Amino acid sequence: MRINDLSAKLTAFGLVIAFGVLIWLYTREFAVFTNTIGAGNLVLGAMVAGILLAAVALYAFRQRLQPWDRHVPEIATALVFTTLFAPLFASLINRAGGPVEHQSFEFVSEIPYLSSNYGLLKGEKIKPSGIRLQVKEAGKLYRFQYKMQPYFPITEPGERILLPMRKGLLGFRVLQLK
Repeated sequence: MRINDLSAKLTAFGLVIAFGVLIWLYTREFAVFTNTIGAGNLVLGAMVAGILLAAVALYAFRQRLQPWDRHVPEIATALVFTTLFAPLFASLINRAGGPVEHQSFEFVSEIPYLSSNYGLLKGEKIKPSGIRLQVKEAGKLYRFQYKMQPYFPITEPGERILLPMRKGLLGFRVLQLK
């Protein structure tokens, strides 16, 4: 075995491991997207930024990628990966700093929900998967999800509640309840 073959195999193995870690991080980040106010704008902005980043990188390596028709897989990979993984990095950057402040919301409801990948089995005891919290701020309805426990079991609709919100580095607020 030549040294180049070994280094290529180790590089490929490292990239596969890194890809698996990125997918694992992404699946853990979905709960954060659910509790982010303006998550749609965060995701869309990050995808646009990812496309722009890929375009800049492709422009910087344009001499190396000549002729273009021989490098279609590399170009497509750069565009797809930066576009798809940009929301993950944007969300991580958004949560990286910023103070946690308790902000006032109008309580609407807090109800348990059931989430099952394959449905319920016969005789299985039904147990809630988590809690959905609905609140209003300035007349706009927000929905959050968390897994641990109901935090407002005796709160009546219309009452004011304080929720721990982190104002992220990118300006998007994230609920900090688990």
